Amino acid sequence: MRIIRNRHVAVWSLVAFASVGLGCSADVEQDDSTEATQLAVQSAPRWKVLNISYEVQQTGYWCGPSATRVAISARRSPPSQSQLASELGTTVNGTDHIGQVTRVLNRYIGGYETREMPNDPPLPAQKSALWRDVVRNIDNNFVVVANIVAPPSNHPPGYPNQTIYHYFAVIGYNPDTWEVFIADSANFGGNKMYWIPFDQLATLIPPKGYSAWFPSGTVCDGGSGTVIGAIEEKYEQLGGCAGFLGAPLTDEMTAPDRAGRYSVFEGGSIYWTQSTGAHEVHGAIRDAWKEVGWEAGTLGYPITDELVTPDTIGRFNHFQKGSIYFSPATGAHEVYGAIRDKWKSLGWEQSALGYPVTGEYGVNGGRRSDFEHGSITWRSATNETVVELY
Repeated sequence: MRIIRNRHVAVWSLVAFASVGLGCSADVEQDDSTEATQLAVQSAPRWKVLNISYEVQQTGYWCGPSATRVAISARRSPPSQSQLASELGTTVNGTDHIGQVTRVLNRYIGGYETREMPNDPPLPAQKSALWRDVVRNIDNNFVVVANIVAPPSNHPPGYPNQTIYHYFAVIGYNPDTWEVFIADSANFGGNKMYWIPFDQLATLIPPKGYSAWFPSGTVCDGGSGTVIGAIEEKYEQLGGCAGFLGAPLTDEMTAPDRAGRYSVFEGGSIYWTQSTGAHEVHGAIRDAWKEVGWEAGTLGYPITDELVTPDTIGRFNHFQKGSIYFSPATGAHEVYGAIRDKWKSLGWEQSALGYPVTGEYGVNGGRRSDFEHGSITWRSATNETVVELY
């Protein structure tokens, strides 16, 4: 089961554009705010649904802008529906062609291409390509935008009893049930997001098309992944395929907290978030970071690459909530919080304490980190740090 919490924008509207059916119509309710959809997976671990920002379309003909906004929101903070309507060239008759969506998605994200599905019913090869495109996009945190034609005999949940010409966003898939998860700005019958069979999606798109992301990043001999986006930029700065990270072992993946992205290489990893940028972690420091829980643990995401210490003996990475320091004699150990602040004030590894030789651990009345020549203890009762030199 997936729990979905959202707020949405609204004005009740149902607009008919032609006697043969409805174009981009919506049941819209008024509210004054939006927020990112929160999706919690409680079962069926192979399901995958992206975290996106959902809004009900604000007019009866803004399904194109609304679906485009959903796609952008999976990658970055999205613009408004009205701005996208202007950029798409959407009129009261709707958004003419899926290619307009592709053009705008490439302005904000890049890597999108239009795929036409003129055959109705679709050819087996077209269905196979569509499934591959959905899986690849969702696995890499990209949304597929579909331009659909839904006659009364082939309606998604809640659609009124006419042919509907529409755009919606494919934001998830389930390989066990062969279903896809839809974010539908029309909100027909209160159905904002829902599962439909993949076979139904494949019959809704013809004779229109869809916009999907296609990787165009770095592939290395001997590797098994493609490096893209900001992670690719960092990878190339570090020497790319010939650098110390070696070949990619994975495609870019979503971190478990859904805030970040990462790629794993033969010699380390690169992690990215919108606030921290892309930074590499490798070797003993990466192993120590893994031991404290990766990005979900004590330290958070890296905010630097691995750097050489001023004494040129050691190495370190800074993270959102602390650091890991390494030297050949001491190994790699984390230091954070009040203990890190005190060690910093004394001069880091060039102080009388030297390098950390343990991570932080609990003691009676507080926490402690040991160093080459002493220790720093934090006392919870007084919020003070005590330095001991040996």
